[in-house]
Amino acid sequence: MSEISRKGVEDVQDTSAASEEQLSAMEEMMASAQYLATLAEDLQKEMGRFKL
Repeated sequence: MSEISRKGVEDVQDTSAASEEQLSAMEEMMASAQYLATLAEDLQKEMGRFKL
């Protein structure tokens, strides 16, 4: 029974580590998206200065 329990604990730890990595990647993507949105907004403001 202890071998089964040990394997179960290892699987839970692996799943937890994978979840943490996914969360970290999602946070990085969110930060990048926010940065790009800010750049797009700044670009729109600068383009507004030009009149055709």
